[in-house]
Amino acid sequence: MRYLIVTLSLFGSLILESTLLEEFKVAGAKPDLLLIFVVFWALFYGKVEGAKLGFIFGLAEDLFVSRFIGLNVLCKMGVGYLVGMMENKFFKENFLVPAFTLFVATIINNIFYLAIIQVAGVGQNLAVFIWEATIPTAIYNACLSFLFYGKFYDLATKGYLGPGRRS
Repeated sequence: MRYLIVTLSLFGSLILESTLLEEFKVAGAKPDLLLIFVVFWALFYGKVEGAKLGFIFGLAEDLFVSRFIGLNVLCKMGVGYLVGMMENKFFKENFLVPAFTLFVATIINNIFYLAIIQVAGVGQNLAVFIWEATIPTAIYNACLSFLFYGKFYDLATKGYLGPGRRS
């Protein structure tokens, strides 16, 4: 059941991001549902699991909606690993933790993204990218954490994603 939930989250997020959420942009930004799930996962299951899920979700995003294969893999895997390093350092019961973590993780993800496309030779103005894309997306993701985190918390502590449930 655990793998089914993760798979449904992956494909549901991809479909929503590429269709419906295009119409719900705020300040030109749309949420990154895949990143939200990777951050939640890493907060609960640590750096290795966060990096694994970041790799899988990033690869799926690259294959289905991105121009560059491997770009989102590196970004989401790196963020999953970094967030997972803090697994035991926060109280997961506090709903401000995922909001703040998502805000910072979105900024880190987008800085990774910008750094990689700069190395690839695709020019992007840093200030414009930060102010017009990164900050609005980080705020959007942080706000959505209040909507999604409660359900994820319940699933991760008592439900199908809980301890001892590996299948």
